Amino acid sequence: MQSNNKFFVITSLMVIGACARLMPHMPNFTPLESITIFGAAYLSQRYYAVLIPVLVIYFSDFIINNTVARSFFDQDGIVWFDQYMIFNILAIFAIVLFSSRILKKVNVLNVVYATLGASVLFFLITNFGSWASEKSIYPSGFNGLLMSYTAGLPFFRTSLLSNAVFSLILFGGYEVIQYLSMKKAFSKI
Repeated sequence: MQSNNKFFVITSLMVIGACARLMPHMPNFTPLESITIFGAAYLSQRYYAVLIPVLVIYFSDFIINNTVARSFFDQDGIVWFDQYMIFNILAIFAIVLFSSRILKKVNVLNVVYATLGASVLFFLITNFGSWASEKSIYPSGFNGLLMSYTAGLPFFRTSLLSNAVFSLILFGGYEVIQYLSMKKAFSKI
């Protein structure tokens, strides 16, 4: 597959994955971390591996925050940004750094490791953010932080499951597209 086509296919799969966040789903059953792992694996330039997941996740958050989640925000008008998004972005950076090291060679075992590691990183960073936020429902101090992590455990299980499913879809879909592209190229010979 040519590099322009490859970039288009990778970013298209990431955008399609982000659209899955807009469909009804169980809490935390989204492709957020899987999109980031996938980008880290296949986008050769690191800034694309960070920038594209941040953009697709930001735009899907923008839609979610101004439609189905609008009642959670006390500000008037359009919700352009909220404090929780900072921790999502930090998690994306961490996941890209972690996953790009593991996925220098993309294979099933490395994708599994990256998926597990990304799930843990996202859980640790975003639950810390939930505790550290100005709007936090948790008390300050170590006990409040532990409460935040404890309250997040059911969401972590769902997140692990969703990362396994969406990583399989993204990585498997990409492999199928590559296979079909190669098959088409060889049939012309």
